[in-house]
Amino acid sequence: MDKSSGTSASTTELARPVNIPPRPALLIAVQHEMNKEEPHLKKISRLINRDVAISGNLLAIANSAMFNLGRHIETVEDALTLIGLNNCNALMTSLMMRRTLSHGKMMMPRFWDVSEKRSWGMMYVAKLTRVSTPELAYNFGLFSDIGIPLMMASFPNYAETLNAANKMEASGFIELENQCHRINHAIVGGMLAEHWSVDPIVVLAIKKHHTHSILNDLSFSEKLRQLIAVFYLVDKAIQEHRHASSVEWKEGGHQAREILNLSDEEVEQICVDLKARFSSPLMS
Repeated sequence: MDKSSGTSASTTELARPVNIPPRPALLIAVQHEMNKEEPHLKKISRLINRDVAISGNLLAIANSAMFNLGRHIETVEDALTLIGLNNCNALMTSLMMRRTLSHGKMMMPRFWDVSEKRSWGMMYVAKLTRVSTPELAYNFGLFSDIGIPLMMASFPNYAETLNAANKMEASGFIELENQCHRINHAIVGGMLAEHWSVDPIVVLAIKKHHTHSILNDLSFSEKLRQLIAVFYLVDKAIQEHRHASSVEWKEGGHQAREILNLSDEEVEQICVDLKARFSSPLMS
């Protein structure tokens, strides 16, 4: 049984300087219909088609190497049928988040590039290891560090904090944020995920993913620890792709490998596969 993913009143007070954007109306409407006992595909596709840019981007991703369906999808309704409602829900969330957040100080090209690789990579590893549903892993990858652009937009000196954190060779990012801003990106990201009605286990994973000791803490569910282990493995591949090293893997990699029941050779092969895919245009 996992501990509560909810945000305490004291934490909410500390987060007052941070603007947490509401879930977009289109996403609310689409998810409301998707969550019905018998979702109506034509109604969902009509809702999505109201936004030409979002529907076009959804079709582009559905036709990309991410799903590799071997046939061309021409309509949103076909996409809903062929890649499934859960995957469409995850992609809609991703597209709406990018639109809502990637502007002004939050227009951070490197951040959004890594976010795309992480969410896609986590979906890939979840399919491969079968420790999580692909859409749950994708959403965790998408929201895991989303607090960073929100902090950037809310605190004038946050760029200095982020620059210092990027130079760290050991963990301490969360502590540095707490020291400088009295709150950190993991808590802020979890709060956004709560506001956007993300699965509670993903909300908790976001808040705890920099706490390496959680992998050994049996008071948290295996499902939660598996999600965080997948995050660490994908982070290893992303950092190697960028010719850097992963602090997460350095400090939590051994436990992550055991949780995922992978050998050292299997870990390295997954990283090789991910890095090859990161180097190719995923959206082509």
